Amino acid sequence: MIEIIGKIFLGLGLMFTGIQMLSSGLKQIGSRQFRMLATQFVYSRGRAVVFGLGSGMIMQSTSAALMILASLISAGALNVTQAIAILNGFSVGNCVLLFIVSLNISVGIMFLVGLCGIAMYLTKDERYRTYFLVGLGLGLIFFGIEMMAAGVKPLRQEVWFTGAMAFSRDYSLLSIMAGMALGFIAQSSTAVALVAIGLVRENILTGPQAFLFIYGAAIGSTMFKVMLGQAFRGTSRQLLRFVNVFNIFGAAVFILLYYIEVYLHIPLVMALLNSLKLDLGPQVALVFLLFNLTSAIFFIAINGPLTRWLASSFPPSEEEGLSHPKYLSEFQPQDPDTGLELIRLEQTRELEQIAAFVSTAREKYDGTDLASRHEAFKSLAREVAASTAAVAAMPMDPQTAKEHAYFQIRQALLDQLADSTASGVKIIMRTRAFPLIEKLSDACMESIDFLLNFATEIEKTNAPEQVRMFLDLSSSNGPAMEQLRKAYMDSDKLGSANEKGCLLDLTIMMEKIIWFLNRFYSLKSASVATR
Repeated sequence: MIEIIGKIFLGLGLMFTGIQMLSSGLKQIGSRQFRMLATQFVYSRGRAVVFGLGSGMIMQSTSAALMILASLISAGALNVTQAIAILNGFSVGNCVLLFIVSLNISVGIMFLVGLCGIAMYLTKDERYRTYFLVGLGLGLIFFGIEMMAAGVKPLRQEVWFTGAMAFSRDYSLLSIMAGMALGFIAQSSTAVALVAIGLVRENILTGPQAFLFIYGAAIGSTMFKVMLGQAFRGTSRQLLRFVNVFNIFGAAVFILLYYIEVYLHIPLVMALLNSLKLDLGPQVALVFLLFNLTSAIFFIAINGPLTRWLASSFPPSEEEGLSHPKYLSEFQPQDPDTGLELIRLEQTRELEQIAAFVSTAREKYDGTDLASRHEAFKSLAREVAASTAAVAAMPMDPQTAKEHAYFQIRQALLDQLADSTASGVKIIMRTRAFPLIEKLSDACMESIDFLLNFATEIEKTNAPEQVRMFLDLSSSNGPAMEQLRKAYMDSDKLGSANEKGCLLDLTIMMEKIIWFLNRFYSLKSASVATR
């Protein structure tokens, strides 16, 4: 009995290892292309579905697709409607692995595993090793299923086992519950369907039991994704909710069809499969395909109401609004001058976001926290930097080229200003533990707040006299820095080394923030003078 249990666990281990290797290899091959192409095949719902179908056949990992699409939504590169269309196609394409495994190609798999294993040992090129990893993973799935089936096969001679299987055939709910448990553990209904194929080959499960096993697995894997959803925010959660509803809908429909067919004797899914005269392995693969295809067709048909319901259930978070481009996402620049103007508008938004960092240090503030605001700024900054790089590829005259270089330097200064301001706000909040320098830190906060808001006002009015006034205020000899330096020179009056250290940190960070602001507008003044 111990040997039997060992074979079963060994088979499951090999199969899950194979799935992991296959998924990892395919993600390495396809994830970058998937991310790049996803934004190009979404201009119509039909193209998005076809793209999802093809990528599902290649990647074979709904979890990977879900994470990539969620990141694209967070970056503003896709909307939820487009991502759902891709996932509908992806879920159908993802079924191809089961049809491959249901084939009787054991001898070919031996050669596949042997050749891929030898090639991985001999090959140093990581690109080719990834392809061999995919082949090895596929082979291990086959071997795992066969080993598991070989372990279970002797149990058919045991009276207790045959009695338990007969009992489970009489109580279909047990098959559903077993599928739910394994689906939750494996985190994948595809993995459970592969187990079902191995068990029906050895007549351990009947066809109807295997079908219910798959339906239960869809519910079980959904339960895991509900916990995964805690890591998603805003519109990204809409995508995860869709995947959960997709699985629950399919499971509910096909379980209902099963009971209608069994108890009302109306020919439905099982009658269709019997009419095709297929072996049980291909039947399981076909049921998995019908399950996903039915759900995909239904949700494509109700796309409009579905996306409206998701939007009302999980509205966009404030961070998402801050991290998405407002101008660049709505209008694709056709010439460099237009592109630079849109970049200027986005950089003004970036400066406004940096100014909002200071408000998070106020005692009665209850909005988006500093860390979330900083991350949102970084997301927006990446999009602006990417657009600036795209404009660089366009033909431009010498004056426009100078403008482009100017905006590149501005973006670098904004990035450093954001990091310094975030660090400065953290130091200001830390100083509240030291009453002797608390008033000084509050004064620093008000100075930074004034300078940043004044800077955003200049970006909107673009008045030269305001630029000159700002340069005077933000000079190294300006009132803000003079006050801070005087306080640091009097630091001997402070009671502890911690207070002195905190004051030193505040002084250094204030100098950095003011220097970056001064440099930002010195650059602007020089740019205006050369036009």
